[in-house]
Formats: sequence, structure tokens, C-alpha cells
Amino acid sequence: MKYIRLQDIAEKANVSINTVSRALKGKKDISRETTELVKRIADELGYIPHASASSLRSKENKTIGVVITNIDNTFFGRILQGINDALVEYDYIILTLSSNEDVEKEKKILKSLLSNRVAGIILVPARDIESSLDYDKLKIPHINIVRKGTLNTEAYFTVDSFKSGMLVADHFIKLNRRHPAYIGYNLPISCNKLRFEGYKEELLKNNIRLRKYYVYSCLSNPKDAYEAAKHLINLRKNIDSIFVYNDQMAFGVIKAFLDLGIRIPDDITVVGHDDIAEAAFFSPALSTVRVPKYRLGYESAVSLIEMIRM
Repeated sequence: MKYIRLQDIAEKANVSINTVSRALKGKKDISRETTELVKRIADELGYIPHASASSLRSKENKTIGVVITNIDNTFFGRILQGINDALVEYDYIILTLSSNEDVEKEKKILKSLLSNRVAGIILVPARDIESSLDYDKLKIPHINIVRKGTLNTEAYFTVDSFKSGMLVADHFIKLNRRHPAYIGYNLPISCNKLRFEGYKEELLKNNIRLRKYYVYSCLSNPKDAYEAAKHLINLRKNIDSIFVYNDQMAFGVIKAFLDLGIRIPDDITVVGHDDIAEAAFFSPALSTVRVPKYRLGYESAVSLIEMIRM
């Protein structure tokens, strides 16, 4: 199957390619009869305008690059839906790529997007605590989301992860849980660091110390979190509450406790983070910190478009 060209329409209408182009644009110097003929033939042949060629002529690229860390993470799926809906509404195209938390891969992706002259970029910085990437040097409109990035003075949309940790600690305190634990992400990212710090600080304000041997880090997936939970509970059987970095990991933690015959929430309270859709349908239902994922994606995309059009 080949794409229909202006030349194909011109040959069937017996007019020039320039006439076809101007008729499809509704130019006044083309007669109404010719315009109607050209448009009718274009519809019959299934003609679709060449967006890249139009962008070259107008010098306006309508493609937005989106770089996330893990494309298979449900959390990012909802953010991408928000970005997608905003870009469709404003007639932009989304090009999504994943860094897999690899800074070198992120550099390569950003270079590729810049070489393709995208109009702007939305990105989740990989390993943002240790990354030395200077996002200000991108020199095109861009917005960092979820994580700010160490070297970034431009616009960004993030969640207050420190406050998230405080909220979970406060929840455990109200439940009179005195032996809390934490299972976090073992990569250098600010979300994990801030959630842990907020959690630890709020517990300490209420005279509860989060001891280092009640803290465990692993990769952000259910399998590794499952093993982490079993390891923790075997060493510290008095744990009565646990805050887990995200919901996907929390699913693994809950399964580990259920396999060990530990009742949730009677014996131990588990709280995740992100409020992904599956959390409400998991059994037992997972308590979690809600993040406005769709709104974060949608509003960051709209803000980026406003920056591009300034």
C-alpha cells in the first residue's frame, strides 16, 4: 500500500500539482468548481497530508518527545495518557522513549530528539540524585516531571514526596503502630530519598525511631519486593507496619506476608504509593498515597505547548 501524493490527485483532476496544493488549502485564487473537484478526488483516493513536509514549509515541528524511565510501569501509563490527550487536543504528536533508569541511554535519547528537531521535551530524569545532566542546556522548551533533576532551573512538575512520607507515618501513628519498616528503591532517585526522609522525620517527631535494620532497598518490581519483605520479617518478626516505595512493589510485599500466614491489616499494615488502578482490586485492597497522575501528565503537556508558542 502506497501513500497518495498530490501528483496522483493532479493527474486524476487534470490540473497542476500547485493547483491541487492551493485548492486543498482553500486559496481564493482557485475557482470553487476546481476546489470542490480536487477535494472530492482527494477524499476518494484517501489522501492524507504529509505532516513532516508541512512542518518544513511552516518551520513548525508538531512533535513532542517524552522520555520516561520505565515504559512498563502502570504509574507512567496514566501520566502518558494525560500527556497524549493534551497533545491530541492541540494537534501535536507524541514520541515516547524509555531510559530504563540509565543516564547514558537518556543522553542518547535526548541527543536523538534534538537532532530530529522536536518542538519540546517532557522527561522523567533517570537516577536524578547522581546524574550530572544539565537540562537547561537543551535550549528548547522542556519540562521535567516526577523528578526535578539536580541541574534544572526550568519548569518542572513534581509530587511532594517528603509530605507523602509524613502522611504515611502519621497514618501508622494513628493506628498505634510502634514498629514500622520501609522497603525502598535501591537506585539514587529523589522520590525514594524524600519519601524515606519524610517518613523517618515524622516518626521521630512522635518518638518512634526507624532503625536502619528495619529498612531494605531493592529493585522496583513485585518479585524483588516479595523477597525483601520475607527477608525483613524473618529478621524482625515484630514489624507491625511497612511503607513501600510504590504500589507495584507493595503487591509483592503483600503476597510475601500472605504466603507466610501474616494477616493484613490485622497483623501488619502495608501502605504503597501512587494509587495505580490495580491497587483497588488487589486482595486485600492496598492502602496507598494518591498521586494525580493524569492531571500531572495533562497539565505538563499544556504548559509545554504554552512555552513553545511564546
